[in-house]
Amino acid sequence: MKPKRLTLISLILLGTILASTGAIIALSANEIKAKVKWLPKSWGWDGTPPSPWDAELSLPSYTPDQIDTTTILLEGTHSPSATPYPSGHGPKMIVPFNGWDVKAAIATKLPEHMGIFIPGRYRIELELSGYLLPAYGEEPFRGIGIITVTVPESGG
Repeated sequence: MKPKRLTLISLILLGTILASTGAIIALSANEIKAKVKWLPKSWGWDGTPPSPWDAELSLPSYTPDQIDTTTILLEGTHSPSATPYPSGHGPKMIVPFNGWDVKAAIATKLPEHMGIFIPGRYRIELELSGYLLPAYGEEPFRGIGIITVTVPESGG
């Protein structure tokens, strides 16, 4: 093929790809920003994790009964250890997780050297995600909560 024809074909393909990408972004669901607060919010790595380890979840403009609790995940992997329930203090939901699941999620984010965690105090961000019920549009939500973890000199 001639170089001019190849250039024209390349430009057409590039335009098609850009238009498709723009359409996908425009049609994708808007993600709701969730607020997450971990209870307890600090913990020592050498201790037994609390079980359940509760996450207080709230979504602006939505109530707990609009959340599909079967879709809630910690770090995209761990499901709650029991059915989430309203907190009784405003439009918040308590989402209980197995403490060992939370510890496993924390472990993936702690700095380590040769398999040993580096001693120190770390602010670990853990993500909760899920969807609203179908009656409310099945909109996705995602939020980050912080747990302060102290790793002792022994390295945990």
